[in-house]
Amino acid sequence: MAKQYKSKPSSFFIMGTVCLLGFLSEYIMLQTEQVLYNKHYYGFTITESVMHWVLVCVLWGLIGLMMFYAAVRMYAFDLTKKKNSPTKKGIAASAILVVGAVFLKLHLFGGWRIYLDFVNSGWFQFIFQYIYYFFELFLTVITIALLQEWCERVFKNSKLPFGGIIFALTWGISHIITQGNILIGIGYVLFALMFGMAYQFMNKNLLFTFIVISLIFLV
Repeated sequence: MAKQYKSKPSSFFIMGTVCLLGFLSEYIMLQTEQVLYNKHYYGFTITESVMHWVLVCVLWGLIGLMMFYAAVRMYAFDLTKKKNSPTKKGIAASAILVVGAVFLKLHLFGGWRIYLDFVNSGWFQFIFQYIYYFFELFLTVITIALLQEWCERVFKNSKLPFGGIIFALTWGISHIITQGNILIGIGYVLFALMFGMAYQFMNKNLLFTFIVISLIFLV
């Protein structure tokens, strides 16, 4: 049985920060690979891209599971909120978020994202790419939940999507640099904010939140 520790706001800040560092580690890994292969990421072969995604999935999976374990077993925090069912208003608000995200992606990418990814990548690369996205969103929802809890305990306010705001200022803004396109980068900032809003709309239920942010990000 895991040792129980006193749950403090700083505990959730540390766990959330570890998750954010997990996203940063991919950027460091990518820079290292570009030096090793002596080419830009967009010039990677299928094998090189798949190897990158697999390594990142392992890393994100381990970080996500460790932070999940720490929150649930060490700090007795009900991270999944399984008993919290979303309200009809929350479902309706989430549906509006998904529709808004679809229109935003149509404008940014010039078509349906999932279709463009399949056409540009081919079925083999597409499968691994979307497994990679699954792990990215898995770590995303845990990050937002932990940072939201930290801010609520500090500011005594449960109305604002603090987790999404912090995620937008970190993960979202980082895409302005990595995407090489300011408009697309701003789009990722908006997606991050939508993730945080979805977490609130889904009554902090982790499974329902994951489903909604998957629709926001991938459809």
